Amino acid sequence: MIVSMTGFGTKTATFTLADGSKIHVLINLKTLNSRFFETTCKLSYTLSHLETELIRILKKKLVRGHAYLTMHILNSEAFQGKVTPSISMIESYVSAIDQVKKNVKLEGSLSINDLLNLKGIFEIEEKRVDKAFEKQILEVVTELADDVVKTRVEEGKSLEKDLKQRFAIMKKEISSIEISAEKLVTEKKEEITKLVQEMETLEEETGDSRKSHLYIALDKMDIHEEIVRFKSHLENIQQQFDSPTIEKGKRLDFTLQELAREINTLSSKCADATITSQAINVKVELEKSREQVQNVV
Repeated sequence: MIVSMTGFGTKTATFTLADGSKIHVLINLKTLNSRFFETTCKLSYTLSHLETELIRILKKKLVRGHAYLTMHILNSEAFQGKVTPSISMIESYVSAIDQVKKNVKLEGSLSINDLLNLKGIFEIEEKRVDKAFEKQILEVVTELADDVVKTRVEEGKSLEKDLKQRFAIMKKEISSIEISAEKLVTEKKEEITKLVQEMETLEEETGDSRKSHLYIALDKMDIHEEIVRFKSHLENIQQQFDSPTIEKGKRLDFTLQELAREINTLSSKCADATITSQAINVKVELEKSREQVQNVV
């Protein structure tokens, strides 16, 4: 089974605090492809202390990819307790105003309306987040991560279908290359045999050297080993598809690199036009496959 690194999920949950008040939280979780597991968390100040535990949950559920978690409290005022005057702040304001009046010789008095326009004269008590609320938040994020995993599995099915089609094309092309290579080697063997016989007839002094060069050229043209290794890598990829292991992206990527290495060696050894054309078809499918594999967990 192939799992994609792309997924999205959202939840709006309502929680009850110890004092009976209701908290409404909007949670969004989006995942994109990445070489490793990464997270970007945007949390309300009240929930920021949960970031480490949230990352642990996401890492366990998502394995690989870049996770973007956003948690927004819709009614943040619910965390606000009673409002009390900051007497020390008010006294500071009054003292400062008295000094201004004395030093600059201004007249007038400070009214309650003037005080209300000053910053920091009231203190707003912040309710503490209880353990029960924290537990509920973590449970909801765990459920949301499970939902995102489901979307990633569905996306993975499309990826797997596309990749299998491309590997089927590669398998067909490499089989055609094998047939073309066998035909080419047979033809070249016949040509070389004919040339060797002509040399022997002419009894040229340089005949042995030329014969040696001809056989070396024929040996360099033989791409049988590359074809065998290419087919072996394709079989390895099928085994990876069938493996119960979730994390397959890096293995597939490395295997595709090996396939690319074999097809490049093959095309450089054999300059036949037909084989070169078939090798290009394989390279095109390999490039498309590598692009898709970048999104596999």
